[in-house]
Amino acid sequence: MRIIEEDLYNCSEFFCPPLWRQRRNFILDVVNRFKIETILDYGCGEAAVLSFMIPPFENKIIKMAGIDIDENVLVEAIERCTPWKTDFEQLRPYPLSIDIFQGSIGIPDGRLKGYQAIICTEVIEHVQPDVLNSFLDLTLGIYDPEILIVTTPNAEYNVNFPDLKYGTMESIFRHDDHKFEWTRKEFQTWCEKGATKYGYKTEYHGIGLLHGKYNELENGYCTQACIFIREAKSKIVLNIVKEISLGQPHKLLKHIEFPYYDEPPLTKDQIIEELKNYIQILCEAENYDNNDMFPIDFNLITDWNTFDLSKHIPTENDTTAYYINDCSATYDYTAAPIIFPLSSLWNIHRIQLTCKTREYFIELLSSLDAKDYEIKNDNLCVYKSFKLEKASVEEDYY
Repeated sequence: MRIIEEDLYNCSEFFCPPLWRQRRNFILDVVNRFKIETILDYGCGEAAVLSFMIPPFENKIIKMAGIDIDENVLVEAIERCTPWKTDFEQLRPYPLSIDIFQGSIGIPDGRLKGYQAIICTEVIEHVQPDVLNSFLDLTLGIYDPEILIVTTPNAEYNVNFPDLKYGTMESIFRHDDHKFEWTRKEFQTWCEKGATKYGYKTEYHGIGLLHGKYNELENGYCTQACIFIREAKSKIVLNIVKEISLGQPHKLLKHIEFPYYDEPPLTKDQIIEELKNYIQILCEAENYDNNDMFPIDFNLITDWNTFDLSKHIPTENDTTAYYINDCSATYDYTAAPIIFPLSSLWNIHRIQLTCKTREYFIELLSSLDAKDYEIKNDNLCVYKSFKLEKASVEEDYY
C-alpha cells in the first residue's frame, strides 16, 4: 500500500533520527507500554514496521500479522519477516508467528480478529473514500482491539516545506498517492467520532520536528498520531460486534514460525545460582587488562557443575594471553567492591532466555543477600570477593 520511504521528508537531512525511525520507535514504545503480545499491521506494505518489531527488545510479542492489497510488495514483506541464520543461533525467549495476508483493508476477515493491537501507520491518507469511511467501523467496531495506533501526516506542518506551497491554490501533498492530508483538527474530529461510537478513549501525539526548530510547535509535529484505548463497552456496542459474522476472504500468503528457547524452565533457585556464577565470572574478568576480550563465551556455559574456569585462564606460553594489571603482584581474591552495569549481565543471551523478562531479572537480583549484592541505579555493586583460579603472573609476554 505504500513505499517504505514514500515521504520525501523522511530523511535525516530534515529530521534526526529520520522521521520513519521516530515513528517506529513511537510505536514500539506504545507496544511496550501496553504490554502487547499480538499485533496486526493494517496496510503493512513491505513489512517495515512488522520487521522492526521482530527483535525481542523488552517486549513479549508472540504473534503478528500483516495485510496489504499489493501482492508484489508482500513478496518483500515475507522476505523481511523470514527468520535469519542468527535467529537460529540466538534463540528468542518466546515463540513468534507471523501471518502475511493479501487483501483489502476495507473488507473484514475473521482471522484478523483477536489481536491486542492494530497498527496503521501512514496508510489512511492513501486509501479511497469508501475504505476510509468504514475504517473505524471495521477496526474498532469489528476487530475490537485493546489499542489502535493510527499515524498520518499533519498538513499544518507542510508550511515548513516551501516546495509544497501550503496554504496556496498551488499547494501539493507530500506524496503523489496521498488522497488527503489532514490538519490536527480534522484528524481529531475523525478519531473522536469513531472512538465515541465504539467505546474508546483517545490520546494524541506528535512525531518529528525539523532540525533547529525543536521549540517551534505552533504548527504541531510533522506526523500526528492517535492511540485509541478500549474502555468498557456499552451493551449496544457489544451487540453490534457480536452480530457480525466474518468470513475469510483474504489470501494467506505465508505463515512464518520463529525458533525459540523451549527447554524445560529452570526453578527460581537454579536461575539465581546461574546469576551468581555469571557475576563471579564478571568480577574475575576485572583482573585482566582487556575485560572486553575476556576469553569466555558466557552463552556456552550451561552446566556450572562441570565448568572449569582454570581452562579459560591464559598460560605463560600463551602469546595471546590477558594479564593481571600489576604483573608483580599476587591476587588471591577479586577486589571488592566491584561495580558494573546491569546490562553486562542482562546482555548475556543465556540470562535473557532463562529470566525471560528484565523485570524478573531485576527481581531475582534484588532477592540476593544484601551484604553481598546491591542494585544502585542501573549498576550492580558486588561487595564480596571471589577466590581466583590463577593466583599470580610472574612476567609479561608479548
